[in-house]
Formats: sequence, structure tokens, C-alpha cells
Amino acid sequence: MNSFQYIAFYDLDHTILDGNSATHLVREAWKRGVMSKRQYRHAVWLSILYKFNIGDPTKMINRMLSWLRGVKEPAIMELSQEIFNSTIKETIRPVILETIQEHRAKNGAVVLLSSATTPICQPVTQYMELDDMICTHLESKNGILTGHTSGKLVYGPEKKARMLAFCREKGYNPLKAWYYGDSHTDRHVMEAVGNPVAVSPDKRLLKIAKRNNWPILV
Repeated sequence: MNSFQYIAFYDLDHTILDGNSATHLVREAWKRGVMSKRQYRHAVWLSILYKFNIGDPTKMINRMLSWLRGVKEPAIMELSQEIFNSTIKETIRPVILETIQEHRAKNGAVVLLSSATTPICQPVTQYMELDDMICTHLESKNGILTGHTSGKLVYGPEKKARMLAFCREKGYNPLKAWYYGDSHTDRHVMEAVGNPVAVSPDKRLLKIAKRNNWPILV
């Protein structure tokens, strides 16, 4: 059993961070020649489609990861750490840090729950001294990335499934849990916790939050 009273889950992009971590990673990878100009343009195009909710989000995210095929895993981990230190760290929202401090003061566990990949989530988790992280893992063979995920993408209904499984394993009550998220795709996990909080929500989540009287943090 855990030593915390309850648990608070946080999404990463547009929630903890004021922006998208993958954007920084892709841009820097292109600058350093890790990905080709064609791959960069493809990633940007997919991100635009994703932003405007055009097409299947899960397929688009998986396609975005294709540029990693053949790249050494340690190289991406190192690059992600460098980008976090130089850029991403500055986009952490102060208001989110305040809520984390509040949960800490009440003996609440704080866990990252994001569809983002391990290379990005790990530096965030370590820097913010979070208690754990649940994120999308990248598949690798002999230290070389395949361009695919290892297991399912932590997105939509899968995010809810991972959250519930984590609570069962660690002995937390989901009805006493918190979840901070920004997207309508987070509604599945938000409906499964007792304390959902919409953080600068997109239009669809804003409507859902207002309909359910969920707190809205801007």
C-alpha cells in the first residue's frame, strides 16, 4: 500500500506545459539533421491536422513517430534532455506548480499521465520530482527505435484504462483522484475520477466541463 492520502494525475502538453513538447523536439531534431526536411514537413502537416481534429488522432500520432525509425534510443533520450533543459522547462505553467504544491501539502501523490513519449516525459518527471509517470513507450530493438510504440498509445480510452490500472495496483480510489487535462480527448479519464479539472480547455472540453460543472483553470 502507498503512503499517500490520494493521487493527482496531470496531463503534459497544454496542461503542465504551455505548449506542445513534441513541437520542440521535432524542430530541434530537424535542425540537427536527425530527421530529413521531408520528415519535418510531414510531422508539421500531421500536427496541423491533429490540432484541428481532422482524421483519426491515434493514427496521426503513430505516423508522427515514424521519423524515429532507425534512430538510436540513447541519442533521442539525450536530445530530449537537452531540449527540456534549454526550452521546454521554461514553458512549465506556474499555476500548475501551485496546484502541485497544494496537493503535496495535503499528502497527495502527483503522477504524470500523458500520451507523450518517454524521452519527453522522463526529464519532466525528474525535474518536477513527480512520484511516477504513465506515458507512451517507444519500441526499440537492440537499442534502435522502430518508429512504433511499445504497447498502446496512452490516449483517449487507453488513458482511462491506464489510470484505473495504476490506481488498482497502488491502492488509490479513483473517486478521490484528481486529473488535470486540456483536451476533449481527456474526457474519458476525467469522467472516471472524482475531481476532474479542465486546464485552458479546448472548445469541446470547455463545453463538457461547463455541462458537468467541472472546475476550469485558465
